[in-house]
Formats: sequence, C-alpha cells, structure tokens
Amino acid sequence: MVGEKHLQTDAGKTPLIFGVSGHRDPLPAAVPEIRAQLQFIFSRFRAVYPDAPFELLSPLAEGADRLVAEVALACGAKLRVPLPLAQKEYEQDFPNADSLEEFRRMLAAAESSWEVPGVSGSSEAGGGQGRADRYAEMGDFIARRSDVLLLLWDGRENNKKGGTAWVRKRREHWVRTAAERADEGDPSRYGRTIQIVTPRRTTEAESGTPQRVEIIGDLPPG
Repeated sequence: MVGEKHLQTDAGKTPLIFGVSGHRDPLPAAVPEIRAQLQFIFSRFRAVYPDAPFELLSPLAEGADRLVAEVALACGAKLRVPLPLAQKEYEQDFPNADSLEEFRRMLAAAESSWEVPGVSGSSEAGGGQGRADRYAEMGDFIARRSDVLLLLWDGRENNKKGGTAWVRKRREHWVRTAAERADEGDPSRYGRTIQIVTPRRTTEAESGTPQRVEIIGDLPPG
C-alpha cells in the first residue's frame, strides 16, 4: 500500500491511525473550544485503547492540520506528514515567513514525512499532475489510510476537488469498499469519521451568525 513504509511502528503493536482534513481559516474565537473537543476525542480513544500507539497523518497546512497536530503531539501521538508536493515546492503555498517557520518547526517534530506519489506512481515534477490534483491525491491518501478521520469542517458542501467536503466523500467511498471486502473475508481496517463543526472566518463574516462547535460522529464508549 502507498506510504506503508512510513507508517511502520513498534513490532507487535498495531497503531491506531488518525487523519485530519479541515479548513485553513478556522474562526480564531472558536479555536480554544475546538482544541478542547480534540483533547476530549483523543482521551476517549485512549481510554478504550490504552496500549495502542497513536499516530496522526497531517500535511501541516495552516489551520486544522496544525491544530490537530499540536493536540495529538501533546496527547502522545506520533506525527507523520504526507506532503502533496516536494517540500520546497509545498512551502511556496505558505503565505508568510511566520507560517513557514511554524511548518518547519512542526515538521521537525514529526516521526516521518514523504511526498505522496501521484496516480502515475511518480513524484517527480508532480508526477505530471497539476497542483490541485496532487492535493487531491494527498487528501485521498489520508481518507484511505486513517482508522479515525477527523474533519474540522463547517458542513457546507462545495465542489472543490481536494477540499474537506471532497475528502469526506472519498472517505465514504473507502469505507464502503472496505465493508465489501469484509463481506468477502477481508477484515476492514476502517473505523470512525468524526466531524468537529468548525466555524470559518470567511463564512462567519458573511452570515453574521456563529456556528456552535460540536462533535458529530460516534465516539468510543466512555
């Protein structure tokens, strides 16, 4: 499976792999509550899986990716960073020096990082794919490889390929595929998809009505 060598862990211990997809512009006033909800989620899973190594797949883009990574690291998870592009090229998408510095600082704390191959299997020159397609490949990889997918999403649908709404649909596809394989005797590794309703700067400014931060999805029994 693509990226498998980067996801290896201690012998005899199967990791619980979390993934993240979400907005780059969460409403700043909502961030403390989002962080609290993330801590609650990780604590619930730790109570049910006390001995399992926790790992997080996060590309460390601004916003949701970094917020979840901060909380996951504080909760003892290992950080693994799939990149849509070669690091030097990916860094061109960060808007300022502070963002770039934060990315590099968090990347240094990661257990591993790698460029997700494109559909051709080649990572050179973006595998012949456009930038948006490479971001979509990365989102699909996270949707496919996560045991628990965390969506920091406002719930608004759009047609942006590689966006959080798109990743959610890809997740549904992979969960269905895994369920079909389970029926054929191939056990599914797919688990939960958990959304934290995440207000955005852009949409909140337009609507004037703040969304309530809340968890949507099934958590392990407490």
